[in-house]
Amino acid sequence: MEKKHRFLIERPFAHRGYHSRSLINSKKIPENSLGAFRLAIENNFSIEMDIHLTKDLEIIVFHDFFLGRLTTKTGFVFCKNSNFIKQAMLCNNESVPTIEDALSLIDGRVPILLEIKFSKHLKKNLEGFTTVLEKKLEGYKGDVALMSFSFDVIKYIRKRNFFERIPIGLTTSFTAIESLGNKVKNNKIENEIISNKLHFISQDWKGINNSRIKRLKKLGIAILSWTITSKEIEKSLEGLVDNITFEGYEPDLR
Repeated sequence: MEKKHRFLIERPFAHRGYHSRSLINSKKIPENSLGAFRLAIENNFSIEMDIHLTKDLEIIVFHDFFLGRLTTKTGFVFCKNSNFIKQAMLCNNESVPTIEDALSLIDGRVPILLEIKFSKHLKKNLEGFTTVLEKKLEGYKGDVALMSFSFDVIKYIRKRNFFERIPIGLTTSFTAIESLGNKVKNNKIENEIISNKLHFISQDWKGINNSRIKRLKKLGIAILSWTITSKEIEKSLEGLVDNITFEGYEPDLR
């Protein structure tokens, strides 16, 4: 792995920030909130976060496709303008952060792993989304990586010159044992990872013993793993993965 990309494997990523599932006897800190990002920075963890495209082509930091579980508003994210979403308060009375809010707060102090949430709205506006993302990241001096479950998104981004400096990866969920149908589909995914020269994958830990993972690791592709919820699981992955995304406990700093 290139030295400039080694931030991917140097310290664990706090899943959606260091939120309340990772804390004991604390006030409520919602996932993907500025409060969760502040705590990750204080504890010297890298940060994994999710980004969505709003109806008016702004980028917000949010995991769900529907606002109702985490905010005071309801409705699908991609059907709402950013002004509406600004009024959707999280349980700690913070608003849903924009990507600018998150970048401004983190300011290069810890690495960031951005997971792009795929939707039909994003697919329809892929060029617009990518252009906006370029502008948001253009002046940012800290370490950032991009990933998504969608190969359509990753392939499109991979072709844009701006992102040559940023490590690009695929979020994967290979199973430990594959059916014949899954083998055909996963053969294509594995070949795409290699042919598109992706820098890393972020794999569901439950399928980490899939032989594809070992092959990709031998090719120098970094293996991240999600979502680790205990030290026991973390320990079982030693030697198999290069880094983890965690929540619900405090991992050992690498």
